[in-house]
Parts: sequence; structure tokens; C-alpha cells
Amino acid sequence: MTSKRSFLNAIKWAYAGNWGDRAFSALFAFVLAALLGPKDFGIISIAMVYITFLQMFLDQGFMAALVQKRGLEQEHLDAVFWMDVVLSMLLVAMSVLLSGWWAAKNHVVEASKLISVLSLCIPIQALAAVPSAMLSRTMDFKALSIRTNTATVVGGVVGIAMALAGFRVWALVGQQLIRDFTALILLWKLSPWRPRLEFSWAHLKSLTGFAVSNFTAQLGIFAEMQASSVLLGLLFGPVAVGLYRLADRLAGSVVAMATTSIQSVSLPEFARLQDQPAELRKSVLVCIRLSSTVTLPALSGLAAVSWALLACVGPQWVPASGALKLLCLIGMSIVFSCFTGPLLQALSRPHQLAALEWARMGIGTAFVIIVGLLVRNSPVERQLDGIALARFATMIGLVAPIFLYILMRLCGISFRELTSAVAPSVLASLSTVGAVLLLQFSGSLSSAKPLSLLLSEVSLGGVTGLAVLLALDAQLYGVVKSLALRTFRAVTPSVASTPVD
Repeated sequence: MTSKRSFLNAIKWAYAGNWGDRAFSALFAFVLAALLGPKDFGIISIAMVYITFLQMFLDQGFMAALVQKRGLEQEHLDAVFWMDVVLSMLLVAMSVLLSGWWAAKNHVVEASKLISVLSLCIPIQALAAVPSAMLSRTMDFKALSIRTNTATVVGGVVGIAMALAGFRVWALVGQQLIRDFTALILLWKLSPWRPRLEFSWAHLKSLTGFAVSNFTAQLGIFAEMQASSVLLGLLFGPVAVGLYRLADRLAGSVVAMATTSIQSVSLPEFARLQDQPAELRKSVLVCIRLSSTVTLPALSGLAAVSWALLACVGPQWVPASGALKLLCLIGMSIVFSCFTGPLLQALSRPHQLAALEWARMGIGTAFVIIVGLLVRNSPVERQLDGIALARFATMIGLVAPIFLYILMRLCGISFRELTSAVAPSVLASLSTVGAVLLLQFSGSLSSAKPLSLLLSEVSLGGVTGLAVLLALDAQLYGVVKSLALRTFRAVTPSVASTPVD
């Protein structure tokens, strides 16, 4: 019972961290998108893909190894920490030296200076990696939540202030740097772990077997996720990248708020249960059910209101509405595949995960390249739709079914159990989309302004979807009812005791 409470408490704080981070990030993204434009967002996206790729070499799979490792010792932590610090210096030098080449390849020469400044994110990440892994290992997601939300708010405020002051794309650079630096300071304040001036090759080597396979998988995941943005930059330029990245960020934010929270907790939880098949199966089903309850209705609603949402940001963003719909469908499929990776890691099968991810990357990238070349001379809206459709075909037709099959086989989950876990959220999703489509087809708001249309669609779709979800999911209804009663009882005494004039 204690371990179950610990797991649920970790999920609660992981949700708090991710929901706060994504909600604030989305808010700041909307404001900055309205103040700036697709080109500035495209330039910063091209720069950040470059920086994020280099930051991956700081991890090299060692962070997951630290979380999963049995009999972890202080020497393991010291070795990984000092390796990252030294490596970060080399990566900064490489980043600055090759920044001009990357900027020229993406047809944005001005990105070279941005990359040089953003290279400061690399040593910041090096100093944060091990303390963050230790908080994850101990499932202290409360500390991680406080750190993430505070840093996001501070960075967002700085970014908006710089945008209002006329710094244009540099406002986005300032937002990223201040966010990362604030997160680092808070992390070192909240984490009890401190490095020693010691380094052990033997302890580092003992982590290498797991880490190398895991890092190989991470490279495949990164390549598959970023291939669209990279190819858009190489083929179409910064405007297309900016439009696509905003749509991808919106859909990704919903997925992160609902699924990434649980996924971050699932690795230490699955690792703890790796020798208890029955409990592991129950834990996986709980993860799928929890993630689908939020992800599916939310993404279906986002797809339904995509035009009105982007029109509120600005008319220059509307061409991305079709791509946003497809990206929402891709996000829905992630619910059925995102726990396969943590499960394989927990069962010490990172090499299998690496093979799967590189196969996905190869096929997905091939699809994106072929479609990208076909629509290269088309209008920007068709370019975005083509890239999103290529990703959709790969995910729905290949990745999700294979990953789900592996998950169900390893855990002994039946199709009936899976259907039972996700049925309420699927029906709620269909109800949400149906309600919004009826409103749109009625034509009653055809002359309304985008904001009025958005509020109407969100209100109708949200109420309908929530009502259906609560009617079908008895457990969720019980939780909501209990929360409402506790809130009412907490408020009632204060109301009753208020003196009457």
C-alpha cells in the first residue's frame, strides 16, 4: 500500500510539474507568437534543434542508467557528473565552430550568432543532469515540479519583456537562457546530492552497457521527432519551420501534460516491479488508463478548434491549422505506444528499444523526405500538411501497432483489458468532436470573431466530453465527486461563520 501511495503521489507531482510547465509555456508561446511571427519562431527552432542535438551527448543514456541501476554508489554519480562537465566544454566549442555551417544549410545566416549564445545552455545542462536524475530515481517529483514551473514563469516573463522592448528573435533566446539558468539554481537548492572531486573509470564503465544501448535509442527518438523540423528548414526555410513548430508545440504540450508526466514516473516504478509480473501488468494498465483519460479528449478537442485557436494568435498562423489536426491524431496514438520504451528499459532491454527506435526513425524520415520533395514548390499550407501526413502515416500505420503489441505481450495484457481501460476516453473524445462539429455546421457563429468562436467551441466541446467521461468512468466520477465534497466542506464553514452586517 505504501509503494502504491508513493507511486500515485509521484504521478500527482509529475502532473503538477508538467501541467504547470506546459500551461505556462503555451501561454507565453501564444503571447510571443502574437508579438513576433512565424519567421522568428522558425529561426529559433532551427537554432534549438542544433543545440538540443548536442545536449544529447551529455546524457549518452547515463541518466536512465542512474535511475535504473541497482546498487547505485556515490562513485557512479561522481563519474557521470565530471564526465558531463568536461564534455560540455568540448561541445560548446564544437557548437560555436559549426554554427555558421548549420545556419547556412538552413538558409538563415543570422542563426549563427543565436547558436553561439544558446551554446551556454550546454554547460547548464551538464550541471543539472545528475541532480535531476537523482530526484527522478527517488521519485521526488515535488522538487522537480517546483523547479520546472518557477523556471518556466521566470523565463517567459523575461522573454515577453524583451519582445515588448523590440529585441525580436533575441527575446526567445533570452527566454531559453533565463529559464535554463533559473532551473539550474533551483535544482541545486532543492537537491541534497553534491559531487565530490573524485572520478572512477571502473564505476563509469559499469554503467556503459546499459547507457550505450539506451543512448542509441534516444538518438533514434530524437532523429524521428526532429526530422520534420530539420527537413522543413533545409527544404522550405524559417517561415514553414515556425508555423509547423507552433502546431507541433501545441499538440506536444497536451501530450506532455497528460502522458509525459506518467511516463517520467513509469521508469522507476517499472524498474521497481521488474521481478513482479502481476504487479507490473497492473501498473502498466494504470498508466495507460490515466494517460488516455486526459490525452484523448484533450487532443480531439484541440483538433476540432484548431482553426479558431490559430486565428486568435494571428491570421499569419492559420495555415498551420490542417497540420495541427494531423499532429493531434499522432499525439493520440502515443498513448498506446509511449510506455513500451520505459518498460524495455526497466526490463534491461535497451538494445531492443534502440533497434525499434532506429527502425521507426529510418522509415519515418524516408516518408518525410519523399513527401517533402513532392511538395517543395507548393504553397506553405500544403507543405505543412504534407510533412504532418507523412508522420501520421508512419505513426498510425506502423509504430503504434508494433509498440502496442510488444507492450501487451511483455505484460500479458489482453485486448479486452486494453479496450476496457481506454473505452471511456475514446467515447468522450468522439463526443467532444461531435459537439464542436455540430456547432460549426450549424452556422450560428459563422460571423463571430475568432475569440468568440473559440470560447464557444471550447465550452461546448469541453462540457460535452467531460459529461460523457464522468458518465462512463465510475472511478473518475468518484474521485471528482469526493474532491467536490471536500472543497464544499472546506468552504462552507468559512461561509457560515462570516458575520452578517
